Amino acid sequence: MEEISERGATARPTPLAPSAYPAIKRLIDIVGAAILLVVLSPVFLIIGIAIALDTGLPVIYRCQRLARSGHPMVILKFRTMRNGSHQHLEGLLSNDEERRLEYALNRKLRNDPRQTRVGPILRRTSLDELPQLWNVLTGQMSLVGPRPYFIHELDGRPERSEILGLRPGLTGLWQVNGRSDRTFEDRIALDLDYAARRGLWLDLQILIQTPGAVLTGRGAY
Repeated sequence: MEEISERGATARPTPLAPSAYPAIKRLIDIVGAAILLVVLSPVFLIIGIAIALDTGLPVIYRCQRLARSGHPMVILKFRTMRNGSHQHLEGLLSNDEERRLEYALNRKLRNDPRQTRVGPILRRTSLDELPQLWNVLTGQMSLVGPRPYFIHELDGRPERSEILGLRPGLTGLWQVNGRSDRTFEDRIALDLDYAARRGLWLDLQILIQTPGAVLTGRGAY
């Protein structure tokens, strides 16, 4: 299938009435997340054991992000960083100009020295994101939508209300268009594009393209 771009060349208007789309989207979220949680439960167990054997407990990382309407929420991820990694970020960036510039551009670091031994594998395959299926099931997130932002990332930005008018997604235009190979500003643009064009047809295209994006590992680190 042709890659979805921010120019919207492949999107088609959904034939559903606008009022029907949110209800159907939520139904897909509930059914899809529930099925995936059951089917992937052995994978959860294997990953949890691998993390625990590598660097101990906890195996789940709880991170505060912005939910719809700008309220804080806690998203779940498999831990890919060593314990206390966030406390070491400031020191890491202050001592390395190249890394500081990279983090300012992408909000992430390639070859981050704070990662555990299994961390790079989980990130490349996006397996670290699987616990967010629980966030989808409980209604904090959707299967498709803008990526959840850190609390401070949208401060003072004019796009804040448009992006936070939607449930953040487990996958979205950013994930199928290069992920971390794109800059933070690209990510904002893609999320705004999704907010403007959202509909069942676009959601289905993103869901279909997500496994391929995950398998290629493009932009994942």
